[in-house]
Amino acid sequence: MTRTPNTARPHRAAERVLVITSTFPQYPDDPRGAFLRAHWEAAAAAGACVRVLVPRTRWAGDAPGGRIEIRRFRYAPRRIATLTGRFGILENVREAPWRAALVPPLMAAGARAIDREIDAFAPDRVVAHMWLPFGLVAAHRARVRGLAFEVYGHGTDVDVVLALPEPIRRRMLDLLAAAEVLHLPSAEKARRVRNAAARDLPLRVEPMVHCVPEPPDAASPEPRSGILFLGRLIPQKGVDVLLEAAARLARPVRVDVAGDGPLRRRLERQARRLGVDVVFHGYVQGARKLRLLRRAAVVCVPSRPSWGRLGEGAPLVVREALAHGAKVVASDLGGIPELCSGDPRAVLVPPGDPAALARALAGQLGLGPTAWQSSDVAAVPGAPVPGTGG
Repeated sequence: MTRTPNTARPHRAAERVLVITSTFPQYPDDPRGAFLRAHWEAAAAAGACVRVLVPRTRWAGDAPGGRIEIRRFRYAPRRIATLTGRFGILENVREAPWRAALVPPLMAAGARAIDREIDAFAPDRVVAHMWLPFGLVAAHRARVRGLAFEVYGHGTDVDVVLALPEPIRRRMLDLLAAAEVLHLPSAEKARRVRNAAARDLPLRVEPMVHCVPEPPDAASPEPRSGILFLGRLIPQKGVDVLLEAAARLARPVRVDVAGDGPLRRRLERQARRLGVDVVFHGYVQGARKLRLLRRAAVVCVPSRPSWGRLGEGAPLVVREALAHGAKVVASDLGGIPELCSGDPRAVLVPPGDPAALARALAGQLGLGPTAWQSSDVAAVPGAPVPGTGG
């Protein structure tokens, strides 16, 4: 059973909602999980009483202000509390494999925090973001305590569950099946879950596009030019493919990379070898992000599958770019086509294909269909493509 998409799910006035998530802003202007904060701020503005449980990380500072309560729980000594709050759990473990040992204490601490807040906060429902790790934890604790619960899947977390051996996957889906609603970011993801399940699941497509802020009315202060990437620098985001494509363009084009991740140094080396004009900005928020969105001619979302089966959810940067008047070139992957929804300013390309990406970028930049180089001059000698095991 798949329910139709909706905007923000309505919550009853004065409903008490306990939320648990592994991803949430750790300090003011932290972009990680900012869309989740926007979602629950909107629910609180509509009258819900919202308390959010998040792990206390090494980098956590003052809680962002707003209408929601944020409670950070301890799962490890602060100096090593690095499993969450950086690039995502999988990438954090890949960067430092010893962090995998923090998964059991993280899940146990989350279960204790849920039980503690059920007693102290008396919620009407429990809501978890990400199937792993806290979706399963919240499902178990809510069932034991007799509370309604919902779980949001966002992308990789769902893909990991679907990639597990069938007996383990079925046990997890059986636990999640007791939810009032299982939210998924795209119809594509919902189809895959439905095909993998041996039973009906209470699925609802929720791409969370209501979390994309309305752009200011002010006109762009400068002519649009160049290419912008916004996101984490991890294998499935495909920034290496973007750099190869930019190197194939017959004219130099500036590429702004706004984000951070474990691949940053490798990508910087690749850009130097290719001679691409790239600026790595790190994470940007506020006025800096707005300026980049206003000046970019094209926002590129070159996502591709990584680790075999890990794809894409519904990257809201697609809608954010279109809202700010930029053109989009994006991979035909996951929920991206649904976000583009026939918008003539958006062009889809096969994932992981730098030649196709170069052609699309040339077209969107107005360089003409022949303003790209079809030879292999953009190949990076000796550099394995991130995410393919090299």
